[in-house]
Amino acid sequence: MTSPPGVHRRTPLVLLFGQGVLGLVVGVVWWSLTRHPATWMVGEPVVTSTSVYPIARDGVFTVLTGLVGFAAALVVVTRGGEPHRPLLLFASALGGAFAGALIAAGLGTSLPPSGDAAVAHVTLRAWVAVLVQPFVVSVVVAVVTLVQALLEWTRTP
Repeated sequence: MTSPPGVHRRTPLVLLFGQGVLGLVVGVVWWSLTRHPATWMVGEPVVTSTSVYPIARDGVFTVLTGLVGFAAALVVVTRGGEPHRPLLLFASALGGAFAGALIAAGLGTSLPPSGDAAVAHVTLRAWVAVLVQPFVVSVVVAVVTLVQALLEWTRTP
């Protein structure tokens, strides 16, 4: 089954702006999950202290943005072999991944504390976590492309 002709031209824009919109969703989900981290995020109740909250917040952010990056990489891999510009598709996926992660971090840190008991905002301590989403896009696309190239190479006589 073939796609309508305009779909392939819109894929880079969907990757670029779609990840930005998903950054809004990820920011709100990250904020809601890490306002009061659950024990499954920070460990047993006996060892839970406020000193491990930043690690849990950064970890949740990393997992959420990594999942979005993986989904974007799957779109690149499935659409990249078609006769449109694969480098444009990849570049828009990387740009969208970086923008989406920045939007998520900015929104999550700008939302207010959860109440009077919470004295601090949800913050991202390790800002390098913003690079996880584009890194996941790059690694997944590179690995899948390498495996496809190796399979083609071994099949040729």
